Amino acid sequence: MCAMSVEILPCPPERFGELLRTAEIGFSEDAPDDLIERVRKISDPERFVAALDAGQIVGTSGVFSVSLSVPGGELPTGGVTWVTVLPSHRRRGILRGMMRQMIDDCHARNEPLAMLWASEASIYQRFGYGLGTWSMNLEAETMQVRFAGDPAGTGSFRMIPAGEGMDLVAPVYDAARSQRAGFLGRTPDWWVGQLPRTDKDAHGGEARRLVVYETESGVEGYAVYKTKPDWGVRGPNGTLTVDEAVGSTTRGTREIWRFLFGVDLVRTLKTWRLPTDHPLLGLVAEPRRLGITLGDGVWLRIVDVKTALEGRTYGLAGNATGGLNFELQDEYCPWNAGRWRLDVSDGHGVAQRTDKPADLALDANALASLFLGGFKATALAAAGRVGELRPGSLAAADALFPTVLQPWCPQEF
Repeated sequence: MCAMSVEILPCPPERFGELLRTAEIGFSEDAPDDLIERVRKISDPERFVAALDAGQIVGTSGVFSVSLSVPGGELPTGGVTWVTVLPSHRRRGILRGMMRQMIDDCHARNEPLAMLWASEASIYQRFGYGLGTWSMNLEAETMQVRFAGDPAGTGSFRMIPAGEGMDLVAPVYDAARSQRAGFLGRTPDWWVGQLPRTDKDAHGGEARRLVVYETESGVEGYAVYKTKPDWGVRGPNGTLTVDEAVGSTTRGTREIWRFLFGVDLVRTLKTWRLPTDHPLLGLVAEPRRLGITLGDGVWLRIVDVKTALEGRTYGLAGNATGGLNFELQDEYCPWNAGRWRLDVSDGHGVAQRTDKPADLALDANALASLFLGGFKATALAAAGRVGELRPGSLAAADALFPTVLQPWCPQEF
């Protein structure tokens, strides 16, 4: 229950479409019938929450049940989504009430993590979310991008008709997912939303396209993209937007991006959500031509400290040995707060309560940032986010948490 007698309840199944259409107001985006049906197919309806004021939906939120790749494995995770409050009902505690219900639901379902893409990141840091991944964005002038050494192309490309190709690209995605933390597991229903569809993308100049890169070993890369034509006095001036481009091999990554930069009648290539160590930075001769900007990616919340810390491996090679005591501040999930001992042997950790002196002091936000391996404790300490209570403890944490490759979540939800 929130102020002004607003009730926060699981959304009645018959009002699911109404809930998502109400979210249109907050996001200033359309929720057409086909989108609502796709969301319904990948949702647990009881995990979508409505804030009701005299029966009117005034706040929306939901949680997808997903599996997130973490260092050395994967963990069940609550994917927080569709969070909005009508402008008429701001500043009434509705968002806080919905978040409380969603986090408690994750905890009750034994999901040790929650994650989201934030429209305004400062909102969610209040609830213990920490930055889990960066999002590297490109706006490149295609005519100015050259590959270093100009290596000769190999293999071949094939355009896949709308509604087809899941069997070709899913193994590529899964292979890339096995190499990095941050990827979501995808069921066939999740793939439907990622690939071109016959009802929307079979025709039209701006329809989404699927291309695969093949060698004698099979499909090694794919891209989903669309083009927007434009013409000026100097000729073609089109824009190509990459929804997703993934390679399962070094060659697959190189060649799928070579294809994208070589599409005819295009002068600008745009994309988002790449990791900051993406191979493209080393493939091109002049990285500045990529027009890179940096933004925040996925925000992560540790819902259950013990299960989360014991659910990943440690060390760059996944075989570290060491240990840390840390004092955790977590007011929003008080069951996590207090002093913990993490013992790591051959890459595997055991987390338990301790009364021994703490080596580090940090809050839930900082622990979330460390968890996927994209941030070092030393860097967070330089920003005042982690306190070193025993000399050498930051270095010890840096030997445990970081991963070889930066975490990457290529999909918004």
